This record gives sequence, C-alpha cells and structure tokens, in this order.
Amino acid sequence: MKFEDFMHEIGENTIETETTRQIARMVSDIVKRRKILGLTQIEVAKKAGLSQAQIARLENSTQIPRVDTLIKVAIALGMNMQLNETDEHAVTGNQLAHV
Repeated sequence: MKFEDFMHEIGENTIETETTRQIARMVSDIVKRRKILGLTQIEVAKKAGLSQAQIARLENSTQIPRVDTLIKVAIALGMNMQLNETDEHAVTGNQLAHV
C-alpha cells in the first residue's frame, strides 16, 4: 500500500495520522543526516548495533520503526530525540508548579 493510500484510509485528523506524520519526519531527518555525514547504511548499522537490513527497512519505510531503533540510529548519527509540546496542549509554568 502506498503512503498516500494509507493516509487516506486512516483519515486526516486521527492520532494515527499524526503518529505516521511524525515518524515520517523523524525518518526523513535521519536519512538526511546520514547522507550529510557521508555514511553508508552499513556504517550507521555498526555504530547503532543494528544490521544493514534494519537501516534499509527504516529508510525505506517498509514498516513502522520501533522507538528504540529510532533512538539508536539517532545516537549513532550524533542526534537526539526529544519531546516538545504542541500548541494545543501547551503547559504554562504555573501549571507545572502544581504538578
């Protein structure tokens, strides 16, 4: 199934849609970084403790990657992953003081 068909099937405003978009963005950033650094999939795989086939599957989006796989590859590429608030659910400093 093509990505566009999948997105159409699950709908526009679902948590699945946003999840898929965010994963696609992360994978795209990882691929760009690997290419900027001039590393092969084999080199990244060795640094991340994964196989070249896992890196290829990640880059080709043949399956949804596990979070730990994304983190391992990001670390191998000198990147980090962090959580950021969305505007819709932003928390103020005052709200954090009461947690």
